[in-house]
Amino acid sequence: MNNLAYTSQDAATVGPKVEEKVREDVGATAPIPYEVQSGDVGTVTVGSVAEDIGKYFLGGRANSLFTLHFSIPEPRVAQLVANVVRYGRGSFVGLLVYIAVLSKPIAAEVILENPKMFGKPKFGGDPAVSAKLNANGPLVKLAGELARTEGLVASGQMKIDRYCHIVPNDAGAVLVLNTLPRMLKMGMSATTDAGQFLQLAGMIEAAL
Repeated sequence: MNNLAYTSQDAATVGPKVEEKVREDVGATAPIPYEVQSGDVGTVTVGSVAEDIGKYFLGGRANSLFTLHFSIPEPRVAQLVANVVRYGRGSFVGLLVYIAVLSKPIAAEVILENPKMFGKPKFGGDPAVSAKLNANGPLVKLAGELARTEGLVASGQMKIDRYCHIVPNDAGAVLVLNTLPRMLKMGMSATTDAGQFLQLAGMIEAAL
């Protein structure tokens, strides 16, 4: 089963496995094209293995081996940058960055804010756009679930800052969302939630 954790650190081995998972998550009928960009990790040593394990059990960060830049063509065009990080002598997929161009323009940036105590995340920034998005309960719920700030990866807990921004651009607007893989089947499988991101992009575009 593919839980986005691997015994290899070779992009030629890991890349196709991640592509297979992304393709499954979006329901694509053909392989999704991607490019590999190298990271900045040096040679694996006993010390580096121990350091990686310590960092992730304590919720820290590890070093990037490489990133996989996916160009998702269907059911709507989007980009995914998957960060593959070292874990011992293997690797796993950590931070996922999604980008989608929205056809409708906005006047100013909108962000999904951190929830207040005992509250839920909501959109802030441009008042008119935020009001439209916050009026759609399922949209806000999905955005909050996708823009998660922690997740279980490679038997440890990884934490990231919440990041879901909609920014103006010449083509209309751009949605950028950071997330982490979501474990399934007691960690035996995982999802990138790529399909849910595409759904969220469509919901936001329709609400603008």
